[in-house]
Amino acid sequence: MTGFRPVAGLSREERARVGALVAGHPVFALYWDAALDAAAAGDRSRMVRLEPEGAVLGIDFDGLSIYTPIGSVGDAALFSLPADPRPLELHLTPEQADRLRPAFGDRLMLEDGLRFYARPLGDLPEPDPACQRMGPGELEPLRRFYAAHYPATVFSAWMLALPFVAIVEDGRPVAAGGVLARAGSRVMIGNFLVDPARRGEGLAGRVLAGLLAALQAEGVTTALLATNDLNPAACRVYERAGFTLIERRVQLDLRAA
Repeated sequence: MTGFRPVAGLSREERARVGALVAGHPVFALYWDAALDAAAAGDRSRMVRLEPEGAVLGIDFDGLSIYTPIGSVGDAALFSLPADPRPLELHLTPEQADRLRPAFGDRLMLEDGLRFYARPLGDLPEPDPACQRMGPGELEPLRRFYAAHYPATVFSAWMLALPFVAIVEDGRPVAAGGVLARAGSRVMIGNFLVDPARRGEGLAGRVLAGLLAALQAEGVTTALLATNDLNPAACRVYERAGFTLIERRVQLDLRAA
């Protein structure tokens, strides 16, 4: 998209500028460090639009592009976002959302409050032995599980290595969740899903505990996550598990133009 450049193509000074912008925000700092690691490995799905006093971070998932403005971002950069014809997920401040909302027309599918949470991985409950780490052999059952019950989310094969866990009964997942990004000892977790027919049984908490235990065993010290105001049940699960709210934003989901 116009004005955006792959992270791999930024100079050392430009990378330092973005690093300074995200330094005070645990979630954005994690995503930026993960983007640098991915760029060093040859990945070109992470991009940045640099502004004099801010930036817009972007990432292309499978069939979805996500953009997050940080710092001070001008109208030219903000209004370049709805010019992208692909399905989009925008993470905006309330003021940015107000400025952009009229530009979306009938593309706006969903508006929700976005909550960022954090938890240090100190004392953890004992993991449920039924919560298993998933590998490449479970890729297709997991894809079917997400396609059936959460088609709006992004589930990719590379997530299985970060790690990803599930409770499997009779050969099929009934609850799952995993890591979306990792940088050093910090991770961003998400993609939590419970079979709608099994909700209310505590499966989400069991998967979360299993995932945190697996991460702690791999040396992770901090877990971060994002969820939405429209999912109060998930917010309660995370808060009971020791996660603390650190910031709110507005999430706008746009269909393809």
